[in-house]
Amino acid sequence: MKRSVVALMVLCSCGDPSTGGATAESSASLDGGGCEEPVAWVLAADIGPLEEWLVPAGFAVRPLPLDRSAWGLRGLVVIGTDASAMPEYAEYMQAHADGLYYFVDEANVLLALRQDPEVEPVPPFLPSTHDALRGSADPSPLVVMRTDHPLLAGLVQDGEPLSWPGGAASDAFVEQAGFEVLLAGSGDGRDAALLEGAYGQGRIVLTSLPLDRPRGESTIADAFAGEFYGNLGAHSHSVCERQGTVVKPTPAPEPVPFTPGSSVLAVLPDTQVYSLRMPGVFDSQTSWIARNALELDIRYVFTLGDIVNNNSDLEWARARSALAQLDGVVPYALTAGNHDYGPSGDATSRETGLNEWFSYEELEAVPGFGGAFESGRLDNTYHLFEAAGREWIAIVLEWAPRDEAVAWANEVMEAHPERLGILVTHAYLNNDDRRYDHTDVDHAQNFNPHEYDTPGSINDGEQLWQKLVRHHRFVMTLNGHVLGDGSGYLASETDLGHTCHQMLSNFQMNSMGGGGYLRIIEILPDGRTVRVRSYSPLLDRYLMGADQQVTFELDVDGA
Repeated sequence: MKRSVVALMVLCSCGDPSTGGATAESSASLDGGGCEEPVAWVLAADIGPLEEWLVPAGFAVRPLPLDRSAWGLRGLVVIGTDASAMPEYAEYMQAHADGLYYFVDEANVLLALRQDPEVEPVPPFLPSTHDALRGSADPSPLVVMRTDHPLLAGLVQDGEPLSWPGGAASDAFVEQAGFEVLLAGSGDGRDAALLEGAYGQGRIVLTSLPLDRPRGESTIADAFAGEFYGNLGAHSHSVCERQGTVVKPTPAPEPVPFTPGSSVLAVLPDTQVYSLRMPGVFDSQTSWIARNALELDIRYVFTLGDIVNNNSDLEWARARSALAQLDGVVPYALTAGNHDYGPSGDATSRETGLNEWFSYEELEAVPGFGGAFESGRLDNTYHLFEAAGREWIAIVLEWAPRDEAVAWANEVMEAHPERLGILVTHAYLNNDDRRYDHTDVDHAQNFNPHEYDTPGSINDGEQLWQKLVRHHRFVMTLNGHVLGDGSGYLASETDLGHTCHQMLSNFQMNSMGGGGYLRIIEILPDGRTVRVRSYSPLLDRYLMGADQQVTFELDVDGA
């Protein structure tokens, strides 16, 4: 990679420390110098590697004081790679996260390097004007979205894509709002690897790249980081002088339009927060489905469990009211999750308000309802319908399905061998794109059904695969439950030789308990192509991450 000579530039420390929120005990020595005396305040497990890059770029490097807000400091704050895994990081953010964007507002710069999406999906220090979601993605080679940006000086040659010299990146910002995307996995800005946002007089810079590796690990990586930090010094100086480049926020990529003649399945992941305290969001989801049922040819609606949070009458009444908008419009199937069972939703029993607030007799009479494992109970049911010229069967299983329920599901599938199957249950695929497997000691099993005190036999995802899914014409599985980034995808070949596409979706960790996002599964008129989208009727916005926009081909015989 061609190197360019980067002058040592200096960073801003503008304004009067007595204003803008500086504390009484602040001093020029503690808070940093002026624009000509740059200070980089670092929050990292090891400051050494960052110091190797920042000092040659003209910065004095100091630890970020953790006992006070950054508001009143001057210069640059750098959050090192995986700092979010540090206990003191969590304590600092809980106490002082808002002080970071107040710091930015005073013509300063905040740089946050790569964090594990499982540990920190969303940066906690962002102001309400900005949003960014980390997720699993591979944005390499990197597409340069703005070749003239000062942070990319010396890194861009003839507009060619960049290859991250440290190896293929395994994650990116799969959603953003208010930022300009500078490096991304595609030309429309999805899977962003470097973003800049303007807030007040300063800048917030986010990257999914670990740009603080020690010197000497890679000549190419050294050149990349050296250019970047030199550019950061020059750019930060311009920001300090109120002469920074104008930030032009990158709009969200346009979703693929619906294909005329397609059939749609709508999926409602964990609605527990809506039922608990935001019933209007739940209503916005079901009313959108009802309004678009005819135009989009919505054939069936599936909940993914945790319909409510505490298994209380008030929550069930709210859920019943929201889903009542679908009555007589679109058939729907109810999936029970751990929060739908037991006292206060603790899943220590298999008692649930589901069968009290939803009438078995009424839903049994809906076209498509095939039957239930236990007459009079909606915990385990199956459903028959047509979509895109194909005949389908959906098996809906309870939280932590008992062996008896799994045996029943096998019998139902054996009685309908000609239909394409969909398994719907609450806990199956984990957010690492692996099935839950309580015997797997090498991978995280947080919230595996076997961790709960639910009575009776229990089956997790791997057990359901081995006992049920792999033996039949299942082409999809759908589940919620899992936190982290709340998304996952796995394609596995069944014993019959076709592919089963297994998908996790859960949005409850996002703002407003999920922001009203639901899953839309579009089956194209060819009966083979399937497009999966994540959409919020409340926000009228699609999520564009790799796990949120999935397209695959069914390879079953006759499809």
